[in-house]
Amino acid sequence: MCYRHLVFCAVFFSAMLSFTAQAADRGHYMPHGMDDKIALQSELPSNWQAQLAKGEVLDVELFRQGRVVYRDASNGLVALRLENKLVRMVEQTREIVDVLNSI
Repeated sequence: MCYRHLVFCAVFFSAMLSFTAQAADRGHYMPHGMDDKIALQSELPSNWQAQLAKGEVLDVELFRQGRVVYRDASNGLVALRLENKLVRMVEQTREIVDVLNSI
């Protein structure tokens, strides 16, 4: 009887360790479609930096290719990363509030 409990515990713990290892491994893969978004970010138009001026409206394609790093829902502002620039803008109108050079 003790032998059965020992075998059961060994099988149970090995199954739990296997499940835990699989769950921990999930974080190393990019979500579906993320690799496509990274590829799109590298294909910015040649004059995209000239369009980044305070008060201007950001182009839809630039907005789609950027990555949202912060969203302030109470003020309707969003911070968008485009290569080495951080652009704060009004989310609904895409009006640029501020452009920061990031390190």
